[in-house]
Parts: sequence; structure tokens; C-alpha cells
Amino acid sequence: MMVTLHSSIVDRGDTPVRRRPLARRGLAPALLAAVALTGCGDDPSAAARTTEYVPPTTEAKIPIPPGLLVAVPQQNREDPAKGQFQVQMVNDTDERFEVSSVQFVWDGYTTPVTPRDSTIVAGQIIDFPVAFPGATCVGNGLVDTMPPPENAVVLLGLEDGSVREVPVIARWHLARRLYLEDCQRQFIAASVTIVWADLHEEQFEGRPVTAGLLRLTRGAGTGTITIDTISGTIPYSFEPVDTAADEPVIMLGAGDDVGEVPIRFTESRCDPHALAEVKQPHKFVAQVDLGDGVLRPFIVVPDQRDWVPMRRTADEACVVTGQVVFVGEETPAGPATSGP
Repeated sequence: MMVTLHSSIVDRGDTPVRRRPLARRGLAPALLAAVALTGCGDDPSAAARTTEYVPPTTEAKIPIPPGLLVAVPQQNREDPAKGQFQVQMVNDTDERFEVSSVQFVWDGYTTPVTPRDSTIVAGQIIDFPVAFPGATCVGNGLVDTMPPPENAVVLLGLEDGSVREVPVIARWHLARRLYLEDCQRQFIAASVTIVWADLHEEQFEGRPVTAGLLRLTRGAGTGTITIDTISGTIPYSFEPVDTAADEPVIMLGAGDDVGEVPIRFTESRCDPHALAEVKQPHKFVAQVDLGDGVLRPFIVVPDQRDWVPMRRTADEACVVTGQVVFVGEETPAGPATSGP
């Protein structure tokens, strides 16, 4: 079965609105620190290690001005898997807003109008989840041609039919990060198509595994295309079948249009947390060199029809090999047996 490439970011709906009051008017430094900690709940370095590429930045956090209604883009821990980010409304005014819709508007990307039925009272912070639509890449898609994030606004639809234009404070530089990583994704996808193909169950060392092919099909890229490594996820380990540990997973020569190598996915962890992992278990991060010597992270996801069979195979392997650890136990259960 041929499988397709999925964006690292997909449209999967939203999460409930969270509300919390400001400690006091004026956004004191202690409050700003608390807001900073909330915004950093999804550790960027951890995301980079598992599923997300985070373009490096040394830019300082941008302060939130007092006495205004402003919007602060941020992401919570659950948001990347849901293909969304939060428009955090910080109301440090005396006004009350009956909100009917929210839209993030920027030349780098503009979200759909998201209906809402919420109230923002004076001194309140509310997070509105909105779907990330993908970047509208300008020029080379890099930071030097990126539209200025400070030009972004949030259009707040109000119950009386009016629209309030709210300035965006790029406190966490999230708009920049989402734009740059998605433009990089688009650049790689235009250069080469990377897919998992012919995924199926087979036996390996006495337990079931998912085997198949990693296939590259040349697009606009003209040089040698190399996948150096591919990381596993919480439930799965990735193994190239015929590739030595110190060799790239696959190389597509400059004169080749299609290349493929056999691969397998084996069980990785069998503890309760791993067995319950449902957020991003099928996002495998490939390190791709398009011929310029630069390794770029790129997420390759099996076709959704393969997710359930893959998961059943890995779970069965945990049982067969006796690696399952039940809640309250300190050691794995013994290997499964077939007779008395």
C-alpha cells in the first residue's frame, strides 16, 4: 500500500478556552513572569528532539505593554498535534468584550475566522485556539524575506457586529517559528517526495513487526538527496534493514529519479505511558540533506490507514517479548506462552 507524506502540522480542531484573571491591573513583572512560564509549557528543545523543528533564535522576549488589549500567539503542549496555536488575549483595560469570532491576520499566514461565544472582562487573559493554515512563504522562505511579525493583527469579531483590530505582541516569537518551519517543510516537499510504502506485518526475531519500504521520488531537487537518520517515536523504533549503523538511511543520486530501501518498525517502549501514547506516535523525523550539506528535519508520517495495524503489531510484540509493565508493577510480565 502506497502511503503519503503529511505536514508536521495538520488541521485537527481546537481545545477548550482557558480563562484566568490578571493578578492586578498594570501587568506587574511577577505576572509577566507567570505568563512567560505558561507560554513555555511546551519545551522547544523537547519538541525538537521528538517531532518538531524549532528554528533557533536568540531574540529576547517582547514585553507586554500595560493598559491595552493585546494578542499574544503561543502554543500549549497539546497544540502541535492538533495543528493549532493559541491567540492569547490579554485585556489590561477597563472594557468588556463580547466575542463572536477570532482571526489571526499576517502576510506570513492568516487563519480562518474562528467562531467564538465568549466574554473577555477587564483584567482577564483568555486563550482562543485557532487552526494553523500553513505558511504563505515569501521569497526564499527564510527569515531575511519573512514578512515583519510586528505587522500581524488579530481581528476580534464582537457581538454587536463590529470588529476590533487588536495588536499582536510576538512575545514568544511563535509566528516566526511556525512560518520558518513550515516554509522549510514546503521547500523539502517540493524537492523530494518521501513516503512509507508497502507497510505490512512480518515476523522478526520471534515477534511481529511492521516492515515496508522508504521511498524517495525526486521533485525539484537536482543534487544528491540523502536521508542521514530517522528517529523513532515513543511506541516505535525505526530500523533500516540493509544499512550499516554508520551509513545514511538512503541516498538518491543526482541522476536517479526514484530510490527505495527496506525498513522495519519494532516496538520501542512497553510501559503504560508508551502504550497509552496517542498524541504523535506516528511522526518520524528524518534528517534530510538536499545536496548542500545542510541537514533539515522533516516529518514523515505513514498513511492513516496504517496507524491501527502498526500499533496492534507493536503492542502484540510487547506482549510476546514479555516487556509489558502493568501499572503498579516494577518488572515486566514474563514472555507469553502457548501451552500449559
